[in-house]
Amino acid sequence: MSIDLSEFHDVFFEECFEGLGVMESGLLTLDKGTDVEEINAIFRAAHSIKGGSASFGFMDISGFTHVMETLLDEMRDGRREVTQPVVDLLLESVDVLRGMVTAAQQDEGNDAERSGLVRQKLE
Repeated sequence: MSIDLSEFHDVFFEECFEGLGVMESGLLTLDKGTDVEEINAIFRAAHSIKGGSASFGFMDISGFTHVMETLLDEMRDGRREVTQPVVDLLLESVDVLRGMVTAAQQDEGNDAERSGLVRQKLE
């Protein structure tokens, strides 16, 4: 007996948009004196989106989010400083990721050029 995962897409997309909201609001409050817990909350939201998207076969979303997650991991363990340019890049990444999730939800093509350019900046 196989399970049709498409039955769970609505919940997945809802959780993605909630996670994107958490990421965006957290990033808007980040500054050099930020508590590591704020970065952890942003990281956890990205990690959930990455895992869920991989489970449902949205590998472009999973791959993009993995690169974001790597940068966030470097910030939370002190290997990368929290700077305004990094925060701005992560906010741009949230916008791109929101577009990718929306495209997947509507079964449309993603703006691969934009997501590719932002991914390169993240890397």
